Amino acid sequence: MIDSGASFDFTPHREWFCEYEKYDGGDVFLGDDGKARTVSRRKVKLKLQDGRVRIVPSVLHIPALAKNLLFVRKLDDVGVKTVFEKDTCKMVREALVLMRGVRIGTLYKLQGSTVVDGCNNSMVPESGAENLVVSGEKTMLWHQRLGHIGEKGLRIRHGKVMVEGMSNISLVFDFCENCVYGKQNRVSFPSSGKRVKHILELVHCDVFGPVKVPSLGKSMYYVSFIDDFSRNTWIYFLKKKFEVFDRFKERLWWKTT
Repeated sequence: MIDSGASFDFTPHREWFCEYEKYDGGDVFLGDDGKARTVSRRKVKLKLQDGRVRIVPSVLHIPALAKNLLFVRKLDDVGVKTVFEKDTCKMVREALVLMRGVRIGTLYKLQGSTVVDGCNNSMVPESGAENLVVSGEKTMLWHQRLGHIGEKGLRIRHGKVMVEGMSNISLVFDFCENCVYGKQNRVSFPSSGKRVKHILELVHCDVFGPVKVPSLGKSMYYVSFIDDFSRNTWIYFLKKKFEVFDRFKERLWWKTT
């Protein structure tokens, strides 16, 4: 269960832990004013619908609980945003959808399964779970067919019966690598507020090397001098790096030109 009111991640299942240690975490107060004892904690592996495995750290083992609880605020502390919609919810970090949940009755349940010694224990009821997987695959297919359309546009077309094979629950799709690459922007260099107004007022110098294959003259480096105003460039080939300063002194006539 995806819970915004719990204080930790809880499970009553000892066999779900991939790592386990005794831990006296005291009592947890339940909704009926009863108390349940925390006996241990560690990690639980979750296998999501797309086959990815996520590790939930610091899960508390409370045998007296009746349900498994995934704490929303704890995800928020590590930069994961939980978005609740009409029949679904999703946990996202930036552009990546990490996990999804579906609404069953008045609760939201995580889509996926626990990984226990190579075997999976279902966390979503068996009835309809298989259809969710097939429907989710068709959602991604329509997303690609329609030029990597967004979730909002896909919902509009689903409402107009323009796409087939999807349910309301599956109208969200997981991480699309092509969408991420396509929306990336190259960060521009900040523009300088100062521009030179005269030749040789500002000269850029750069040294390159050593190269793997030397030149015909056995040079392993080169140094370049570029005038910022005229963009005139001087290049010197060097056999040793310490020759850079000698080439620089040769250009001292800049000051008198």
